[in-house]
Amino acid sequence: MKQTILIIILLINQIALPQQNAIVEYEYFNTTDPELKPTDQIMQKAFSLNEKAEEYAKQHRYILKFNPNESYYYIDAGMKPDDLEDPMAYHLSKMMLGHGIFYQNAPKRYTLNQKESMHQLFLVKDTIKNDWTISYEKKFIGGFKCYKATKKCKCGKDIVAWFTPEIPVPFGPAGYAGTPGLILQLTFIRHTLRMKNIKFLKKPISITPPDKGKPIRIEELKKLQWNRRIELMKRYKNH
Repeated sequence: MKQTILIIILLINQIALPQQNAIVEYEYFNTTDPELKPTDQIMQKAFSLNEKAEEYAKQHRYILKFNPNESYYYIDAGMKPDDLEDPMAYHLSKMMLGHGIFYQNAPKRYTLNQKESMHQLFLVKDTIKNDWTISYEKKFIGGFKCYKATKKCKCGKDIVAWFTPEIPVPFGPAGYAGTPGLILQLTFIRHTLRMKNIKFLKKPISITPPDKGKPIRIEELKKLQWNRRIELMKRYKNH
């Protein structure tokens, strides 16, 4: 069945309009179940921090630029308010669905994520994977017919993408890619990015990959982060 769906989508792609140079703006939504609000005092503080971060996140602009071969995604948070109530929540708001700059290269099948971690700037390289499970389920977003695609993250949670074959590029926001059409909506746990508007351009968009930061594979960075957590836990136990 999955193969049949892919064949149908490929046929749609062949007759789709050449809408392959555009700038997409996404908006952030979140869903919260009041019944899941923790009663533990420490967890309540963490929950409150997340709630504030989610409110800040709704004020940002999430921009994806793409041409037929490449895409470039970033968060435009504007100028930081002078009277910022909670700096930690504001910082967290830019990390709800990945943080930093994301570059995707379809022909060479790789992504770059320029981001800060452990007080250092990294340029993280990863591979674009076609590991989505595509279903017949569909809906319209912004006038485009979209199909549902899902996959599991390493934490076991579902990632849900709604992509449109009418825009035949394999790109999406926050570094997600590999679907047979542009991702117009992405949901992870209770965080959602949904297309707010899209502007098609007649002239090709020139995209330059990010080049600042220490080059590293994503597996290497995860190992460094894990070792750093172990080190901090040992320090905490010794105090």
